[in-house]
Amino acid sequence: MERETDLVEEILGIVKRADYKADLILYPKDSRSVDIVARSHSQNKAIVLKTVEDSTDLTKQEASDLRKIRLAYQTPTIVVAREQRGVLLEDDVVYVKHNNIVVTPKTLENYLIRNEKPMVACIRGNYVLKINPSKFYAKREELKCSRGVLADILGTSKKAIYMYERGEMYISLEKGLKLASILGEDIFEEIDLLDEDVLKENISEDQGREESLPRDQIEEALYRLASNLKQLFVNFFRAPIDVAIKGKFVVTIVKRSVDSNENEKIENAEKLAENVNTRIFVVGSLRDLNEIRKTLSKLRLNMEN
Repeated sequence: MERETDLVEEILGIVKRADYKADLILYPKDSRSVDIVARSHSQNKAIVLKTVEDSTDLTKQEASDLRKIRLAYQTPTIVVAREQRGVLLEDDVVYVKHNNIVVTPKTLENYLIRNEKPMVACIRGNYVLKINPSKFYAKREELKCSRGVLADILGTSKKAIYMYERGEMYISLEKGLKLASILGEDIFEEIDLLDEDVLKENISEDQGREESLPRDQIEEALYRLASNLKQLFVNFFRAPIDVAIKGKFVVTIVKRSVDSNENEKIENAEKLAENVNTRIFVVGSLRDLNEIRKTLSKLRLNMEN
């Protein structure tokens, strides 16, 4: 626990040095999905961060919450870790865990402060590079190098070369180095950690709904409201916020708690909502939903007009 606290403080320091306004999220006390939420002073962009010493400690519920945060708020999320199964992670490599990106503190520091973007990703244990389609095609045409020739050199198929050229497939680091010796290193894309589509997940709203079944009467009513207004409903497991409803606008809902930490929950939810620039509602019963219903209807009407 002490090492995890040190990691949170280290990442908080990096984010602040990068000219971000940063807030610690301290609810729930244990196994929470978000540790830091921040907004850039200069770019007015938000970022949500989760820290774990070992990336394998990221639970499926925490990973699900992070995916839903990206989906609902269009806000990049990053997991920062030092190790994976007790082995130190490499700097300047983007790892993928439960469809979330994982980087080391040094990689985050290089990106946020020095504007140095990594180029190598590690997906399911394989180190890969992403090819820039237009640069790949232009360089191949310039050198008059056919797909067949490249396929023979790399020991792959012409179909694979075609998919590289369309940006539909990563290339292994080993084959990428061979390709770079022919076409040059500038054919590879840098990985922008704050690009919302960095993982190219293509999560559909239907998938979001499947993961977000209502858990009680309040959520059932919110789910029906969202469906009637053709908005996306997502709920969270290990965050101070309970529900987000998203369409052309987003609202955040916090359910009142019966435990003694209710004020702490609301306070942390407000910090998160402020940074991701969303309106927040606190509800304790079905009667409280009228204000949300009116607000959503009004917002939708304004958007349509």
